[in-house]
Amino acid sequence: MKMIKPKENYFFATRSVKPLSRKFGFDRGTPIDRYYIDKFLADNKAKIKGRCLEIGDNRYTKKYGASKVKISDILDIDKKNKKANIHANLKNLKSLKSDLYDCIILTHVLGMIDDYEAAVRECKRILRPKGTLLITTSCFSPTHDINANFFRFTVTSARYVFAKYFDKKNLFVKSYGNVLAGQYFWVGMAQEELTKKELEFNDPNYPCIVALRASKSKKTN
Repeated sequence: MKMIKPKENYFFATRSVKPLSRKFGFDRGTPIDRYYIDKFLADNKAKIKGRCLEIGDNRYTKKYGASKVKISDILDIDKKNKKANIHANLKNLKSLKSDLYDCIILTHVLGMIDDYEAAVRECKRILRPKGTLLITTSCFSPTHDINANFFRFTVTSARYVFAKYFDKKNLFVKSYGNVLAGQYFWVGMAQEELTKKELEFNDPNYPCIVALRASKSKKTN
């Protein structure tokens, strides 16, 4: 990743009430939260294999699963999405059989679902025994659609919710980010405007995203 010098270092001093970018930094480079999403999935790429399901597209399935993936399904509620081969609501996947997937990838999806626990239950149902659910979700982030963003999660709340459906010993929850990365992300700056050292520093009290790995027990209820 090539570091670029921020053009608006004066931003905070000017006391502006408007962001530099309303596009999460896409118009300046790569969004900061993408750095942490990629880091989490790269650390768990061994779990992305066999038959996989991803929402919207399968960029992460292909990037981190590569040849380990035998079947790559894409789910979207929007029938206009031609990339998707399954059009359904994540809260009710009655068209899908139980014990179907080795891995399900949900990147910043749960916070946009009103009844997110219904989606969690469905994900568990369609996971194969010993299958893995990989999730990232916003903790500190601008909203891209005020009518479609319902929830933010902390490490504690994510662990609490998923412990209802998965054995605690099969849960791994972690936050990523720090106060500097959070400030830059909040105003719309890009990850290229931070050094790797600045991005890598992790402060659990100032998280940008929360990531979770949940594995389905061999024996299911």
